Amino acid sequence: MGCGKSTIGAELAKQLSLEFIDLDDRIVDQAGMSVDRIFREQGEEAFRERESEALMSLPGGIVCALGGGTLMREANLSWALWKSWIIYIRVGAAELVRRLQADATVRPLLLDRNGEPLSQVQMEMRIRDMVRQREPIYNQAHRILDLGGVTPEAAAARCRDAYRSRKV
Repeated sequence: MGCGKSTIGAELAKQLSLEFIDLDDRIVDQAGMSVDRIFREQGEEAFRERESEALMSLPGGIVCALGGGTLMREANLSWALWKSWIIYIRVGAAELVRRLQADATVRPLLLDRNGEPLSQVQMEMRIRDMVRQREPIYNQAHRILDLGGVTPEAAAARCRDAYRSRKV
């Protein structure tokens, strides 16, 4: 969340002449409601089920931006490692906090129990905790790229070069 995967993914797809799919957008299209609404009305577990279904129905030969929690399910991680080539776009927690504070997007995992946005301190704690929990999973990616402070075009070019140099 906040690393730029949707922006970078769209640019990468353009550079590779491939279709781009944002998994959250695919879920929204399939569900007919926003991610925020799915979380509010059906809960996180229902969202995660939809996320797994959307992931495993992806076509081949595309660039896809996964949601930050997608790979936390063992089945999703196994499927993605087997069926795709994963790049972990690593950005420092401080930069993630800065980006997310500047972003007006409603992010259910950055709301309190009453559905209100977290304070700056609470947001920073939540993001650091999520990074700590998720990083061991993300580190299983086929390639890890540190892309903090890099323009989306340069980040996509680095992803493109990493993809082209992969061992097949």
